Amino acid sequence: MRPLVRDRRSTTGWSRFRRRNPLSDGLSPTECDPVRRPTRRTSSLPGAIDTGRFRLAACATAGLFLLAVGSQAKLQIGERKKTIDLADKANRFTRRRTDEPSRGSILDRNGHPLAQDETATELTVRFDKTPNSEAFFVALASASGIPAEEIAEQADSGATSRVWTVALSSRQRNQLADVRRKFAADGVSIAPSGARAYPMGEDAACLLGTIREFADTGVVRTGLEKKLDADLTGEAGYIAGLTDKKGRFLPGRITDRKERRDGDDITLTVDSDLQKVAFTAIKDAVTKYKATNGAAIVLDPVTGDILAMANYPSYYPTPVAAEGAGKNTAGLNPAYMSILEPGSTFKILTLAKALDEGKATLHGSLHCSGVLQLNKYWRVRCDSHHGNRAHGSIDATTAIAKSCNVSAATWALRVGREDFLSYIKDLGLLRKTKTNLEGELRGRYNENEYAKPLQLANFGFGQSISCTPLALAGAFGMLGNGGTRMEPRIVSSIGGKPVPIEEGKRILSEEAASETMEAMEAVIMTKAGTGKKLAIPGYRLAGKTGTAQKIGGGTGKGYVSNFVGYVPAGKPKAMVLVMVNDPKSGTFYGGDVAGPAFRTIAKSVIDRYHIAPTEPILPEKKN
Repeated sequence: MRPLVRDRRSTTGWSRFRRRNPLSDGLSPTECDPVRRPTRRTSSLPGAIDTGRFRLAACATAGLFLLAVGSQAKLQIGERKKTIDLADKANRFTRRRTDEPSRGSILDRNGHPLAQDETATELTVRFDKTPNSEAFFVALASASGIPAEEIAEQADSGATSRVWTVALSSRQRNQLADVRRKFAADGVSIAPSGARAYPMGEDAACLLGTIREFADTGVVRTGLEKKLDADLTGEAGYIAGLTDKKGRFLPGRITDRKERRDGDDITLTVDSDLQKVAFTAIKDAVTKYKATNGAAIVLDPVTGDILAMANYPSYYPTPVAAEGAGKNTAGLNPAYMSILEPGSTFKILTLAKALDEGKATLHGSLHCSGVLQLNKYWRVRCDSHHGNRAHGSIDATTAIAKSCNVSAATWALRVGREDFLSYIKDLGLLRKTKTNLEGELRGRYNENEYAKPLQLANFGFGQSISCTPLALAGAFGMLGNGGTRMEPRIVSSIGGKPVPIEEGKRILSEEAASETMEAMEAVIMTKAGTGKKLAIPGYRLAGKTGTAQKIGGGTGKGYVSNFVGYVPAGKPKAMVLVMVNDPKSGTFYGGDVAGPAFRTIAKSVIDRYHIAPTEPILPEKKN
């Protein structure tokens, strides 16, 4: 280390130093390294620890920790009761209030409400906290509109409380507040009813479903109310913070908040006017013929929109299910919860397939002797209720008009089993529709049938296969849309966002569908037709009657009466399907039992959509 020496050139004394070069200064190497006394220095390196200060900080921290522990011990052990009382007093003014969402409404295609939250108010009177005096009863009656006698009767009955659902104006609410103060009636309170209103009542109850409260199972949702619950419900919000003594949140003292999200309004494809007419028509048919139940479906064949879906028996929807409130309190909907044989209505689908594959022509003749012998044991017969069982030489149009079983069986046999089964599957008869309605069933047939030729012949006229009326409506809609099947749908928009119409699937050629429609016109528009009594003057209608024998327990007793029709023929605005299950009074033929319901609905479709007549209007003949 070179020694530091004073720089003689400096004018500031020892304030500056320079390194000496021993050789240049004339010093010897020995003189360059004199022995130096070591000196004690304080380190200035980063991270150096001052142990004294560290000990002082550690002692202070330990002291504060012991002080905190002692304080908590005092509060939680020594002064436990006082501490709890102070906390309770503070929490009295801390609130977390839930903001429940409004349930979305269900609307028809024109925006008319089908299901909505009730705007009424629940008036609750707890008789143990209200005076039992005539003056109080009169004042409460004047404010609420409830008869004073009824209030007094409930008070004297021994009941603890009573809830009335009433519609209150702002003036009435203020009057109730005055009554509460004047009579110190703490037992009087009002709140939104929260009830669900169904303006159409029983007309659409089994389709919409309901939200009802049962004594044993609590709140139960059915129908579309259950299926669409996630979209209708919404999401609750809340607000938390300090409140004053009246429970009002203090400005600037809100600690947490979440905005509620109300449920979405859902628009259906249903037309409430047609729904009402369809319900009345099916109710009259079931009641008149003492049937087990019935269903009527109106469908737009071009879009697949379900314009009406009615069934009977039904029930009147109420928030609380009263015992014996209706014949169908379970809300069962046979339109998609039951599977039945379509019967002779199916013949038009068989003809359409045979025409499409060139296995039949519209005006080519067939011979019907009344019986088609398949082999030594199996045969198909024509029904004799249209006159002579043997229809003789007839073309396809006459076969449909007279509902010839032999002709339909012949067409099915010509198509072949594999092709016909594939056709049935393409029609959607063996699966659920994409409406995803709660409890919907799928169609079926016996896949292990040993008499396969007989089964195929029976397929031709709508037996040995069962399906729901809704699935059958989708298949019949295909004929009204030029051979393209549209998937039935019930929801058109959710929360204002349209539900897209699914692209249709072509099943038959347009020519085959048109020729089949022409054959169906003969059912209503000709004297030989089984539905001639259903004609509406001035309008071309197409349709097909159907009567299927029910097989149960080997008895073969019971029938399903059907009718399917198009309004108007050619380019239908609507396809109408009516099914009446097991009529027990009078006749059981489809044209007689289900036909009149079709005619009633067809008239409503004409009026609803202002369809102009295309034929000369002649006076209607009395039947």
